Amino acid sequence: MSFWVSELGDVTGKEADAFAKSFKQIPDGTMALARIESFANAEYQGFKYLAIDWQLIDGDFKGQKIVQKLKVFGGDSYDKDPLRTKHRALNMFKLLYQLFSIKPKHNNAPSDEDLSLFVGKVAGIKIRETEPNDQGKQYNWVAEVHDAKGFKCETGVSVIVTQVKKSEYPGTGVESALTRNAYYSQDPGFSAEEIPF
Repeated sequence: MSFWVSELGDVTGKEADAFAKSFKQIPDGTMALARIESFANAEYQGFKYLAIDWQLIDGDFKGQKIVQKLKVFGGDSYDKDPLRTKHRALNMFKLLYQLFSIKPKHNNAPSDEDLSLFVGKVAGIKIRETEPNDQGKQYNWVAEVHDAKGFKCETGVSVIVTQVKKSEYPGTGVESALTRNAYYSQDPGFSAEEIPF
């Protein structure tokens, strides 16, 4: 077999086939049909989960990929309620089995071979955006999975969140115009109660 053979089609050397496509944040609430490209056990810094790589096959973001993490073994250190996270993930995993009419072969944790039965399956997914993290970054995640039959594609609206910095002044809540300008807020002749609004 020749080195220049690709399982995905002819190797043309054309720019359209060689350059990476630009990827954008997918707006919150976007509904799209997607195909499972891979489904496998994964681990990150000792935290185990199941990872589904979905590729969108219709809509404004066709061709983009999104990873769904099923925390079926329990939540990670960022989860506020790891038991609830695990419960929800197990329910999502069972929903996938039911949606694609696949029956588990055993009651043990799934192997990569078990998960390979899902590859190529198509479903409608709802995509959400996280709020910005400490570095201001947002990520997409799969919130819902539905039967592909009759599923309608719909582009959502991006979540725009202005990060709110907590005040350095205890008891005053979030930062405000008064707490940002220390000169006026600490002037003994100035009182916030004097403001008519």
